[in-house]
Amino acid sequence: RRALFSNRYKLQAFDDSPMYESSKYLSQLYRGFFSMLLLRSSMLDGFETNHIYSSTSRASTVRYATTSTAVNAEISELMLEYDPILLFASRLLPSSVAADASALYAWCRRLDEICDKPGADPKETREKIDDWEIRLDKLWIGEPVDAMDAELVECLQRHQPNLDEGPFRNMITGMRSDAVENRRVADMDELEEYAYQVAGTVGLMLLPLLDANFVLAKEPAICLGKAVQLINILRDASPDAALGRIYLPQDQLRAQNVKEIDVLALKSSPEYCAVVEFVSNRASELLVQAEKGRTSLPGLGPLFVQIIVELYRGYLEELQRRGYNNLAATGERVKINKIRKFTASLTALQKVLLS
Repeated sequence: RRALFSNRYKLQAFDDSPMYESSKYLSQLYRGFFSMLLLRSSMLDGFETNHIYSSTSRASTVRYATTSTAVNAEISELMLEYDPILLFASRLLPSSVAADASALYAWCRRLDEICDKPGADPKETREKIDDWEIRLDKLWIGEPVDAMDAELVECLQRHQPNLDEGPFRNMITGMRSDAVENRRVADMDELEEYAYQVAGTVGLMLLPLLDANFVLAKEPAICLGKAVQLINILRDASPDAALGRIYLPQDQLRAQNVKEIDVLALKSSPEYCAVVEFVSNRASELLVQAEKGRTSLPGLGPLFVQIIVELYRGYLEELQRRGYNNLAATGERVKINKIRKFTASLTALQKVLLS
């Protein structure tokens, strides 16, 4: 609990804007909110509060056991920098599940960083992705390359055969499609397939960790991942344009007579905003499907899902408030403030408790 409520993880993890005068009050609310969740989880599900777990007996991973705590802290730093919402939601998971989920996150995030390095040569990026796939081969035979890989090896060993290679391979395929100059997406079908490859696969990776009924939970998990990815694409339109990437469906842009040169120059228009709204509406539909399937998860799984749903609905509401103009002259991504994140969390809690 001391780690959970340390200054590092109070409001800084969710700080997309300057500190509010009410930050001290909000911090106290966060502390009370999470204290209640931890108490509830310990009573109902017997969850532990210690994030340190024993190493497997495999010789390849034992040598990393003493660094487990340090590695978990390093992974939390990654989440804090790139995906604070996931760090926020992960605190609702049992300690062993959170550790395994963090190991999966580290693998996915480091792969993503290979593809999103500004100014990187596409050929070199493809070579690095090929190397990453070789590292994946080694993971499956228990030969980690570094300490983060060792954490993932332990996770794989705990959850095989339910946690298989398919989602990992599919994610690599999706990331490889980004390793080109002037990345474009033909239509909504291609965009949704890409969203599945790079994010829907994460849902499939997490299901074995959550001990979920795979048959019931598979489609909602994929829908949640795809929704998150579509919304992040809408949020990241400006920084993606700086990389020469346009993820909005080309057929929709052509139908609205939107020119690529204007998008890359961050010049919005009513026609461009109509395409953003089109993708936003599809993301909203996927969130609804994910929300309906939350009851297929055990323990605090439904709350974990509902919080992510509500937070990402907040981004869709912000896009709507802006008239679906997601092209910022400053090149920044679309953000929401701490108060809206906290409100979304309370809304999620209310929905889950009332259901």
